[in-house]
Amino acid sequence: MKEEYNSFFSPQRQSKTGVILLFAYSVMQVIKSLWIFVVVYIFKRESINAYLSLTIVGVILFLLISSVLQYYFFKYYIDPDNEEFVINQGIINKSTIQIKINNIQEVQISQPFIHKIFNIYQLEIDTPGSSEKEVKISALTKQNAVDLKKYLLTEKRITNTPEELDENIVNEDVIENHTTKISTLSILKYGITANYIQSFFALVSLLIYGFSEITNLLRKAEFDTDLDYDTLESQFLAFSVPVILGIVLIAIIVGILINAVRTLIKFFNFKITENNQSFSFEYGLFNTRNSIVNKSKVQVITETQNWIQKKMKISYTKFLQIGKQEEEEEKNVAAVPGINNEEKIKLISAIWNENPVFENHLKPNFRLIIVHTFQWIFLPLILMLVFKKDWLLNYWFLGITYILMVEFFILIAFRNLKLFYNERFIRLKLGIWDINHKTFEVEKLQTVKISQYFWQRKTNLGSITFYTSAGRFKIVALDFFKLRKLLNYCIYKIENSKNN
Repeated sequence: MKEEYNSFFSPQRQSKTGVILLFAYSVMQVIKSLWIFVVVYIFKRESINAYLSLTIVGVILFLLISSVLQYYFFKYYIDPDNEEFVINQGIINKSTIQIKINNIQEVQISQPFIHKIFNIYQLEIDTPGSSEKEVKISALTKQNAVDLKKYLLTEKRITNTPEELDENIVNEDVIENHTTKISTLSILKYGITANYIQSFFALVSLLIYGFSEITNLLRKAEFDTDLDYDTLESQFLAFSVPVILGIVLIAIIVGILINAVRTLIKFFNFKITENNQSFSFEYGLFNTRNSIVNKSKVQVITETQNWIQKKMKISYTKFLQIGKQEEEEEKNVAAVPGINNEEKIKLISAIWNENPVFENHLKPNFRLIIVHTFQWIFLPLILMLVFKKDWLLNYWFLGITYILMVEFFILIAFRNLKLFYNERFIRLKLGIWDINHKTFEVEKLQTVKISQYFWQRKTNLGSITFYTSAGRFKIVALDFFKLRKLLNYCIYKIENSKNN
C-alpha cells in the first residue's frame, strides 16, 4: 500500500506554499475593495503622513498573520468509519464540514494562473442540489490532488478499512486508461462557428453605447466656431447606410475573432482520459481545469450543432450528471467542444454501451405555428398599435421586417421540434440555428407527466414533461393518444428499474 494513500486518513494541511497563496488572495481582496486609496497612496506618497504608512504596514502584517493562521487551522481528512470527507477550518469561529462520500457528485482539479506560478493545484468538491462548489481546497500538490480525487470518486466505497480502499484504487490504476485529444484545429473550428451571435450583439451594444456617449460629449462641448451639431448629425445619417453595414460587418468579424481566441484559451490542449468508471476532462491554457464525468451518474447528454458545424462534422457535447442543471454556468458543467462524430459516438457508447438509434418519433401539430405567431407577432403589434401607433406608422418597414423574420424563425423552430423514442432512450430535438439533441435513459427518469388543456380535447393534443435528476424537459402540441401510450411505457420501465 502506498504511503501517500494512508495520509488522507489522518488530518492533513494544504501545501506549505498555500500560505503565500492565501496571503496573495487576501492582498488582492483588500486592493479590490480599497483600490481608490491604493491609487492615492501610489501617486501622492509625499503627502501621506507616517501614521497612514504605519497603518498600511500594520494591515500587511495582519494579512500575513491571518494567512498563516488560516493555513494552520485548515485540515482535511477521510473518515473511513462514517464514510465521510471532513474539513476543519476557522481561526476564531471554527467550523467542521462533513460530506458523505456517497453524496459527492464531482471533484474538479484546476490550476488558475496564480497557482501555476507556485506549481500547486486547487480541488473543488460538488454535491447534488447545489449550484456552487461545496468545498474548495486551494493549495495541493498535483499528486495529492489526483490521489484525493481518486479516493472520493471511487465507485467501490469505503467498506471496512482504509487498506480495502487502497486495494480498490490500486486495482483501478492497473486498468489501462484510454486518452483522446481534441485537436487545436477542431477547437478553433468550434470557436469560429459558436456563440458569434452573442458576441456580435455584445459588440453592437458596446458600439451603440460608445456612439451615445460621444454624442452627449459633443453636445455638451463648447466650440469657438459656429458648428451646428444637429446639421452635422443629420448629414451623417443621410449617407450612413454603407457606414452602418460596414460597422455591422466589422462587428461580426471582430466578434468571431474574439470568441475564437477566448474558446482556444479556455479549451486549449483538451484531453479526455477514460477508465472503466469515468471520464476525465483536462483543458486550459492559463487556467488548467480537470473535471470528472462518472459514467453511472450521467443523466442527460446534450449534443449541440449548427449548420456550419454539421458541414465541418464537429459538435458541442454536454454531459449532465445528478444535480446538474443545463442552465448552470458553463464552467460547472462537463462538456467537450469541437468533438468529431467518431469521437462523440465512442464517448456515448462508453457511457450507455450503445449509440442510441431511433426509428419512432412524434412531431407537434401545425396549430403550434398559429399559437407562436399570435404570441410573437400579433400580440406585440397590437400592443404597439395601442401605445406607439405613430412610431409603428412612421417606421412601417421595420414592422414588416420584424414580421417576416419572426415568422421565418417560428417555421424553422417548428420544423426542427421532434420527440424521438425507442425501448431504452428518449431524445428531444429543438432549436433554430443551434440544434440541440437532448438524450436520456427511460429507466433513469424520476417521473413523467402528461397534460391537456380543455380546449385541446377536441383536437386530441397535449404536452409531456420528463423529470430527470438533471432537470425537466417538456414538449407540447403532440398527439395525446400516443402520449398516453408513451407515458404508460415510461412508468412501467421506471417502476421495473426501481424493483430491480
